[in-house]
This record gives sequence, C-alpha cells and structure tokens, in this order.
Amino acid sequence: MMIHRRSQRGFTLIEMMIVVAIIAILSAIMFGINSQTYGAGANNTSDQIVSSLNLCKMRAVSTRRWHRCEITPNTLTTMQWQTPGMAVPAAGVWSVVSTLQIGNGVAMWDANATVCIATPCAAAPAAANAGLVFDLDFRPDGSSTGGTIYISDPGQAKKYRVVVYKATGSSYARNSW
Repeated sequence: MMIHRRSQRGFTLIEMMIVVAIIAILSAIMFGINSQTYGAGANNTSDQIVSSLNLCKMRAVSTRRWHRCEITPNTLTTMQWQTPGMAVPAAGVWSVVSTLQIGNGVAMWDANATVCIATPCAAAPAAANAGLVFDLDFRPDGSSTGGTIYISDPGQAKKYRVVVYKATGSSYARNSW
C-alpha cells in the first residue's frame, strides 16, 4: 500500500512582499489625500478645550488645590498649585499636569477675562494675538476667574468661543463670536 502525501502549500515570500507593497502604496495615497489631522477643526478643538477646562475644574475640587489652565496660541497647559486650601497662591511653583496641543488647522485668536455670553461679543478680537498667554484659575470650591477664548479656522469661516463662567467654573463652547 502506498500512501500519497499532499504537499502543503502556503504563501511564498514573494507573495507576502507583494501584499505588503500594495498596502504601503494604498496607505501612502490615503495620507496624501488627507493631510489634515482628523479632528483638527475649530469645532472639535473648542470641544477639546472645554473638556480640558472641565477636567481642570474637577481636579481643583477633588484635590482641594488651585489649578491653572494657561492658554497660548498652540497649547493649553493644566497646572496644579503645591499647597491645598483656599488661600490665593503666592509666588511659587506650579506643577504641570497635562498639555493639550492645538492642531495646525485651528487658530487660537485671543482670550480675555470678559465672559461673553451673547453674540456678537463686544470684546471679540480683530486680529490674532500671536503673543497670547492667558491664565484661567480654578479654585478648590469650583469657581474660576472666568473668561472667553476665541478660536477659528485659519480662513475665519468657522468661529467658536469657549466661555468659562466665574461663579460655577463651568465651560461651554459657543458658535460664533
């Protein structure tokens, strides 16, 4: 009796290399078409900023320490004061907790201490503030120094503002300036 063995057939190295090359070509085409990072629009960025500010408020309440969110044209940095309690922070060191990078498809125009609730905002910027450094402080009781942050796409087709209320420390994204 003779037993016939089937030859086992798998993928050859050449076939695998061709599949990898096809995947590489398709991914290169995909990245070439979509050069803007997903979620880098003014609307999504304003929502991310609101989330970061609300997290800053929650951290202040839960740790019973002052928290500061420093806004620049490209970042939102969350910092924590070293000593717990309601006493206003004096000169000292803030510890960095997190940093949110702002995408290239978005411009942080300006920020000010005026809480702009209704449109149009009287304090809305006429030009982008390239030297923007604005601090929002959150107290351990949840209140804040308050203010408004102005965001848009580079062509100003879509404008958003983030409003932070003083008494409650709550943050909201609003459409238009």
